[in-house]
Amino acid sequence: MAAANTNKNEQVYNIREDEQLLSRVALVVCVLTRRELYIAGLSITKELLTIHYYAYNANKPVWETGFFEQLFANEPLLLVREKVKGIFIASDRELIVPDELYNEAEAIRWLHRLHFIEQNDVIRSHPLENDKATYMLAVPLNIAELIKINFKKAAVLPLPAYHFGERPAQSLHLQLCFGNGQVAVTLHNYSQLLWHRYIEYTSAEDVAFAIRAHCRENYIDPAKLTITCNALSAAEYDVINELSAYFQVVKAGNGLTIHARWDPAITLANQLLECVS
Repeated sequence: MAAANTNKNEQVYNIREDEQLLSRVALVVCVLTRRELYIAGLSITKELLTIHYYAYNANKPVWETGFFEQLFANEPLLLVREKVKGIFIASDRELIVPDELYNEAEAIRWLHRLHFIEQNDVIRSHPLENDKATYMLAVPLNIAELIKINFKKAAVLPLPAYHFGERPAQSLHLQLCFGNGQVAVTLHNYSQLLWHRYIEYTSAEDVAFAIRAHCRENYIDPAKLTITCNALSAAEYDVINELSAYFQVVKAGNGLTIHARWDPAITLANQLLECVS
């Protein structure tokens, strides 16, 4: 069951109406994007119980400290810090470097060449063992410090980390994770990483155009793509649903058919928890 706050920037999903639901939460995973916070609470047996989603409007600066600081202090799912197992950061200022080419200093220089990096940004690196590569991303200092202060024991990973984890052998598997106006895209052909990037979008057509353009440039038949989608909230359901007009196979992140608006956000919680379990 789901309820939406009259403020369009807040959404709540509960598996059922139960006054004791929050007390059953034992495991928490979070996603931070430039204007969003997604929080999923699961039981000790890894059953998803609830999702709390918050966002603020695009007329305000990205990574606004006060937005995250207030929620870190007051959001009920975050009050017991030890329950928070993973913090996932969505940053389009990123770089993936094959292990055989990886040199930390040189990789940081390349990150600066490709993106605008503030002088005090924190550069994080994460090994992608299955892809034999290193994922680097830039995080604003204020956000990095907030996470460090509030969640000392939580694993801190890039949001697309779950795209690079253990997965069934599959040809041309395109994984998408939708936030508000931005989607993380990763394409594997069996174990080979072919493509990864963030796409800005206002409609399904924007996403489809970018995917089809990449396919055309790389001689990939888009009809052969298997697309699996996760999302941070129910608001992205319409865009995901509309992708079916452009591609033959569009499913939830777990590979099953999308039946309800919250399905892509529900499957995201389970996949994120797998990264930190």
